Amino acid sequence: MGIILNVTSRDEHVPEIERFIRTVKERVWAIVNTLPFEQYPNRLIVETVYNTLFWLNCFPHKDGIHPTLSPRTIITRSTID
Repeated sequence: MGIILNVTSRDEHVPEIERFIRTVKERVWAIVNTLPFEQYPNRLIVETVYNTLFWLNCFPHKDGIHPTLSPRTIITRSTID
């Protein structure tokens, strides 16, 4: 079927996932640094991460499984206008 399962053991590094986590953290920090607050409620942090992941999944990835469809479109079958 062409499915490749990448099984990792405990304490094994997966560079693709670590880079994605770093990208999410960098984008969240970019948003947080534009806000005029000194302390952030937990809900604000959760929604900021949600917003970041939403926009990352709205565009097709260069090495994704489809050249023109975004991950969000593949899963939900809805697009962003």
